[in-house]
Amino acid sequence: MSIRPEDLRQLLGRVLAEETGLLSNLEQVLAREADVVRGDDAGAIENIGAARHHCIDSLMRLDAERTSACRMLSFGVGPDGIDRLLAWCDPDRTLRGRWESNLQIARRCKELNERNGAVVTLKLGQVRQRLATMRGSTAAPVYGRQGLPYEGVARRELAQA
Repeated sequence: MSIRPEDLRQLLGRVLAEETGLLSNLEQVLAREADVVRGDDAGAIENIGAARHHCIDSLMRLDAERTSACRMLSFGVGPDGIDRLLAWCDPDRTLRGRWESNLQIARRCKELNERNGAVVTLKLGQVRQRLATMRGSTAAPVYGRQGLPYEGVARRELAQA
């Protein structure tokens, strides 16, 4: 069974339309996340993180579908593969325009995500510094990379609850 360019065009049209919606949603989630990560509401941070992960999981599913079509038709993977695929099934370049628009939204999402990550990293460093000060040490973090207590920190009670 061979795939006709028209059939693939229809498939890619659906994938790109879904992707546009998901990327737009992700952009909104990341903009809300920027406000949430500046605050101290752990529940809100958890909820917004779940919304972000849902969008990303759905986007990864669509990317796998697009990649599968590229492989199945021997166009290769990555940007070159999608370029060859679009050249084959999209002579009027309508899908290419949607693809390029999605790439622009994805770049904005990446920038928002990087800014949010920088805020989280800054806040985490501040918390570590406060904890280290309370423990009488400014040299070592309280937790290691595996989330377990770091053994190099001397324990010292500064207050009782």
